[in-house]
Amino acid sequence: MHRTSRRPGVGPSTMTGLCVLLVLADVSVVSRTGVGLTVLACGVLALASAVAQARMHRTGRSVLACALALLAATASLLTTSLLQSTVLQRTPGWAELCGLLASLCLVCRYARPTLLVVSALPLFAAVVRTQERAPVLLELPVLKDVDGLFVLLPTGFVLLGGYLRGEDARRRAAARDMRRAERLDLARDLHDHVAHYVTAMVVQAQAGEQTAERDPTTAQALFSNIERTGQEGLVAMSRMVGLLRTEGQGPREPTVTPVLTSIGELVRRADSAQQPTTLEIADEVNADVWPPQLAKTVHRLVQEGLTNVRKHARTATAVQVRLGVEADRLVVRVRDDATGQPRGRLRFRPSGFGMVGLEERITELGGQLSSGPLPEGGWELAASIPMK
Repeated sequence: MHRTSRRPGVGPSTMTGLCVLLVLADVSVVSRTGVGLTVLACGVLALASAVAQARMHRTGRSVLACALALLAATASLLTTSLLQSTVLQRTPGWAELCGLLASLCLVCRYARPTLLVVSALPLFAAVVRTQERAPVLLELPVLKDVDGLFVLLPTGFVLLGGYLRGEDARRRAAARDMRRAERLDLARDLHDHVAHYVTAMVVQAQAGEQTAERDPTTAQALFSNIERTGQEGLVAMSRMVGLLRTEGQGPREPTVTPVLTSIGELVRRADSAQQPTTLEIADEVNADVWPPQLAKTVHRLVQEGLTNVRKHARTATAVQVRLGVEADRLVVRVRDDATGQPRGRLRFRPSGFGMVGLEERITELGGQLSSGPLPEGGWELAASIPMK
């Protein structure tokens, strides 16, 4: 099952501790008057607003989050005006300043363009005006050499929010592209599965039609096989369509079947009295160490080979599937002994999509695909694929 990894972030206890420290820093310097209490209240409001906005943006309530940002910016501007009309404090309000900067970063990261402009401008202005509360800060040894400190500070947080916004967009685009590629791959597999099962049903129906009168027992067995094959095809198709419909839903635990087991099942379904089908696996073949893409490609190759035998080699009396190792490459062969074209009208029109998709898969793995007649008669579909 795919698991979503969460990147480490600041925990609730750490965030609470930082907020408490900022409030205590303000308590230690503001006057014990109504004006000082106003500064403290504005700082607590700004911090609480920033914390609430972080949660609201992530849960899709951006309008309410921007309203809180506007509230915090308005309260800060009113507090600054109040201090200008009374007495300058020794602090711009550290809790308030940090809360405003955090809100500015969150708005630039998450808000829609219209809400971003409406919310960011008041926050930016509120941060710039906090320098009027404590001009003595600008005379400190480190800060006095920085021109426009209270302009550079919010600008940096705007840029940080914009950078995080771009990273979020890139992650969403990458996830969207990955889902699209996976859905296209599933759609191609769906085509291959349907072709495999429907071909088996058509071939058996044709055989049953020819043997119904002279051998009713064999015909009855063929029609039973048609029913079973159709049911298996419906189950496989429903499973793949279900995967295609899981957009936006949580991941589900897939049913994983060992590749050699699934290949053996393909051979078992293809085996019949008219066309005995055998599977030969060399001792050197170890499917446990195959990468998932290699295992999927080998399964598809065998499936396509057996489907083509049913379509184009009805005169074949034996079909062989062989898996072997040559050097560091896996060699897969599907061959039949058909010596001529079947009589009667052509029952299938070749689409070519199965072979095209198979060739793309094998080429991506650095392998080669070949298909052609054998010197002794018959036809062979073969592939040589690196195992690493």
